[in-house]
Amino acid sequence: MNEEKIWNKGFTAITLTHSLFTVGIYMLIPTIPLFLVTLGAVESQVGVMATAFYISSIITRFLMNALLVRVGKKLVLIAGLILNSIIIALYGSVGSIGVATILRVIQGIGLGTTSTLCATLAVDFLPDTRRGQGLGYFGMGLVVAQAIAPAIALFIRDNYGFTLMFFASAAANLISAAVVFFLIDEPPAVGEGAREKREAKEKSFGLSDLYDRRLIIPSVIIFLYGISRSVDMNFIALFAEDRGFDYLSLYFVIQTMTMFCIRFVIGRFADKKGRDWVLIPGGFALLAVHVTLSLAHSSAIMLLGAFFSGLGVGVVAPNLQMWVFGILEPSRRNVASASFFNFCDIGSAIGAPLMGLMAEKFGYYNMFRISASTGVLYIVLYITIARSKSPGKKKTRNLQRR
Repeated sequence: MNEEKIWNKGFTAITLTHSLFTVGIYMLIPTIPLFLVTLGAVESQVGVMATAFYISSIITRFLMNALLVRVGKKLVLIAGLILNSIIIALYGSVGSIGVATILRVIQGIGLGTTSTLCATLAVDFLPDTRRGQGLGYFGMGLVVAQAIAPAIALFIRDNYGFTLMFFASAAANLISAAVVFFLIDEPPAVGEGAREKREAKEKSFGLSDLYDRRLIIPSVIIFLYGISRSVDMNFIALFAEDRGFDYLSLYFVIQTMTMFCIRFVIGRFADKKGRDWVLIPGGFALLAVHVTLSLAHSSAIMLLGAFFSGLGVGVVAPNLQMWVFGILEPSRRNVASASFFNFCDIGSAIGAPLMGLMAEKFGYYNMFRISASTGVLYIVLYITIARSKSPGKKKTRNLQRR
């Protein structure tokens, strides 16, 4: 890269693409379950469809590397966004749970493709020495989507129906595809990366296309992060309703604003000081979420948990991404990106039903106390097996350039 600036053409375009894509996806989070209920689905069927969706995304990410080295990131990303648009638009004409399930599985393919490639391309367009700061900015699109997309979707659903809501979500994905087509160029593979790409085209599909053993340690940490995050995402609304707490909407506002603000500063700090200085405190913030909620006997304490949640996610998520990208060569960034999202989703897929069972048997307060163990494990394992041998600016840059 010739310039050390973050907001170059490629990074700006992929950040816009990712923001529009996530708006479209987060419009479906509160509305898909409601739509399935209108088709006659019960809670267990909604859960099965969610599991199928995640499994489809995970399998897609594991298998995608072989396709990328032969076709290219840009074309695969456009295909994934167009697939998302078509499937989401078709939801409005669905009349049975069976058809909806098939569409949800196919949409998982589009999600697995798009989420992975957006992050990979963002790293491709960033200067190595400012990668942490850039990924913090990149993730703000997700933060904004979490804040506005569900409200937009529910407003459209309430006033104009599900069909128009699905079309609006599909349109966000279609516009994203247009941005990629017109504004993003395929990142060139140079030097060692170009040689590896040529060799990849000549060899058959192998295990290295699915996963890289060098990512085992960060994958464990990401898995624990996924479990921790799933508790907050899936049970805070049910917890607040069960306890009769007010200001649930304010919980999400505080959480989102905290994430948004911390990302402005945490990336630059990580670039200068090293990942240990952010990932260890971030682990304590994640632990504080569960401890705070386990003691929340008022709305005020619950809202304090929202602050810790935004702080933990805002610090940990972008720096875990930076960590895995720094371990692998530039030509294998798609494997790094897929691994981050897959192990986060695996943690969420396991954590949500497991903690739901804990809540059913022991109550929400005890569930939060049990789930706090994921924060403890995160901190202990990171300090004992994952901490940088020589923390600081020099170590961080060496990782990024590897």
